[in-house]
Amino acid sequence: MTGNRQAFSTGEFRGRVRRVQEEMGERGIDVLLIHSPENIYYLTGHQTSGYFAYQAVVLTPHSDPQLLLRYLERGNVDEYSWLPGAETWKEGDDVVEKTLDLLRAAGGQGKTIGLEKRSWFLTAAVAEGLVAGLSAHMIVDASLLVDHVRLIKSEVEVRYLRQAGAIAEVEQRAAAEAIANGVTEADVAAAVFHAGVAAGCEYTGLPHHIMSGYRYDVCHANWGPKVIRRGELVLLELYGCVERYHATQMRTISMGPPSDQVKAATDIVIAAQDAALAAMKPGASAREVDALVRAPIRKIRPDYFNRSGYSTGIGFPPRTAEWEALDFNEQDDWEIKQGMVFHMLALASGFGISETVVITDSGIECLTPSNARELLVK
Repeated sequence: MTGNRQAFSTGEFRGRVRRVQEEMGERGIDVLLIHSPENIYYLTGHQTSGYFAYQAVVLTPHSDPQLLLRYLERGNVDEYSWLPGAETWKEGDDVVEKTLDLLRAAGGQGKTIGLEKRSWFLTAAVAEGLVAGLSAHMIVDASLLVDHVRLIKSEVEVRYLRQAGAIAEVEQRAAAEAIANGVTEADVAAAVFHAGVAAGCEYTGLPHHIMSGYRYDVCHANWGPKVIRRGELVLLELYGCVERYHATQMRTISMGPPSDQVKAATDIVIAAQDAALAAMKPGASAREVDALVRAPIRKIRPDYFNRSGYSTGIGFPPRTAEWEALDFNEQDDWEIKQGMVFHMLALASGFGISETVVITDSGIECLTPSNARELLVK
């Protein structure tokens, strides 16, 4: 039996499980305990907005994933997952003991057990209980193990990301049409949500960011009652989401003619990112790509420490992306590979722009290609 809304074939899910099991073998992990909702979804297809309630997956080298979740959430397994069912807990149960029971049933005695110690959904209380209950075992940190397997996207994953990119563009156009002197940021948000949902957008891992005037420098500011006025800049960072896969696009709108400073910054930022996008291909150095953005922008903004891009894909609130797994910055270096998907961004002195791109065999495919890469003046 497969879920009514199973997003991928059972064969694709099994391939994912196999790749994670291979990575477990390379690290000497006998049992992997997963708490991140993104990784649970990646391996099982199970998803719910009720992931505030405890859920976990136990994976061994030679068996299918074993789900443990709240009893009231079991219908989501039938709806979304390729698995035939799940173990459940009810209100009042000890979730630590339930997890230990599942580990024992999976044959975890005397084994090396991998724990996602950096998962936001593994609380200190639960982690302490698990470690105490597994005192006879070796516990190792398996944070980002599944995340790194997720980095190379399948064609079906890229297809969902293309759809998400198209939605982000629809939202940007709706925002541009709604923005006018005297409207509020909330008015713009209403237009964005209406257009996005009508185009097929799911709930997004982050709220859309709409920042006008003095709020331009309020990082990740959500829409509010502020009135948009002539002479202001409006920064829009909007998200499309399809089957939990996110694509992002950032654009800037000037309410009236921009200043010479903003026009100069616009030219520098676009040229810098154009150079970085042109350099992105299999085998390229992430640090070198980052420098193509960072060096020009630092000439006008010396304190530019922002990342210039990060891996993106599956997202549950409070995030849309995988930036912990791969991040473009001036410290880390790693090799860009075909099938990776990134949100690439650049901003300075009142102008910001971004695109979501997938690495092809020779360069990139922009998944948000339709909206002009320019400062829009209204």
